[in-house]
Amino acid sequence: MKRMTLIALIALTMIGLFAANQTRLLAKSSPAAVVPTEAGETMLTANQLYEAGQFTQAAQVYQQLVDQGYVGSTLFYNLGNAHYKQGDYGRAIANYRRAQRLDPRDADIEANLALARAQTVDQFEAVDAGGLLSQVGGAVQGWFTIDELAMTTLGAWILFVFLLLLFGSAKAGGAWRKGLQYTLVAGAVVLAVGVLALGSALYVETNPSEGVIVAAEVDVTSGPGVQYLTEFPLHNGAEVNMVEARGNWVRLAVPGGELEGWVPASTIEAVTG
Repeated sequence: MKRMTLIALIALTMIGLFAANQTRLLAKSSPAAVVPTEAGETMLTANQLYEAGQFTQAAQVYQQLVDQGYVGSTLFYNLGNAHYKQGDYGRAIANYRRAQRLDPRDADIEANLALARAQTVDQFEAVDAGGLLSQVGGAVQGWFTIDELAMTTLGAWILFVFLLLLFGSAKAGGAWRKGLQYTLVAGAVVLAVGVLALGSALYVETNPSEGVIVAAEVDVTSGPGVQYLTEFPLHNGAEVNMVEARGNWVRLAVPGGELEGWVPASTIEAVTG
């Protein structure tokens, strides 16, 4: 009876994890995963405009798809390219980074992001100022997407449960049971690492604090209004941390936390959210 209860609890947990992951995948992919004919035609039109050198019009059409809720590394990458060709390096960087979150190992995205960053005036050295979850999450997102981590962690959990059941049914004192014990410990470590990586990535994903300056130049003020003292300027493409929003103003911090202030919300774009 005890073993049947354990198996039932494990099965219910696995079903819950799988359902939660599938819900996340469906929520993230809809409506982009099933792209209707109209959206495909719109994408084709934007691509043709880009190839014809009409970068402003191409960017507008790509942006229409984004505004309609479509997401995808190719869409954001193309939109970033259209902005880059216009010299709008801020919006190019923002969209390249969005593309990179969906496809972190794509060499073209990484190369174009580096090119756009090289054109900016304000280039800040990355500083790991956050806690453990932020640092681990940031590192993990450089290699894996949230969905990949979720599926890998789910697979590790299923493997761990399978090993646990084998261990429970093995004869006490036998060599098979002893070997399973070491394997079970290794599986537990792998599962723990997977849970930490997934949790850290989700923490970073659900705290969209990174932004990019999209104005040609903006004065950072000491308070949320033009009446406040100007602290320092920032230029197109500067990558900062978004700390707080108040009305039409956003408080930002330069990486490292030594400089911070307020800018109009229209001059900055969040990378996520």
